[in-house]
Amino acid sequence: MRFFIGILLLMSIASCSNDDDRAVVNEEVSINGSWKPYKYEFKGKDIVLTDCEKKGFIFINQDFSGSYERYDVSSSSGNCNLFDSFGGKWTFDKMYQTLTLTYTEAGVSKTLKKEIDSYSSTELRINDNSKNLDNTPGNDEAVLVFRKE
Repeated sequence: MRFFIGILLLMSIASCSNDDDRAVVNEEVSINGSWKPYKYEFKGKDIVLTDCEKKGFIFINQDFSGSYERYDVSSSSGNCNLFDSFGGKWTFDKMYQTLTLTYTEAGVSKTLKKEIDSYSSTELRINDNSKNLDNTPGNDEAVLVFRKE
């Protein structure tokens, strides 16, 4: 019996350690702000964006109104062109890690959905397969990395 009481005392003393040295900061990271594209990550490599591609942005206000723009170099003319431009209302689904912009085009309500790989206070990483990164169509599952401005 003394043995069991001794073990119980030993366990209770060991479990009463001071947790002050392990302070955990549980800060909610905001997805709101202005995000500029920085690079692609594809098959373990970083692919630098062109100056034209870097003109794009995702903008999310505190009330989740905002916009999205994407630029790219035209294959026919070589000029930098605005390929997508939408303004509307963003929603962010933390559970499914999706960012959706609802906008109106020609009187019709439409959505633009982006699947988030991860995000922090300085970086937003979105799964993207819109660009042919290796000259083989259809296998370009990449991450487009945005930086917060």
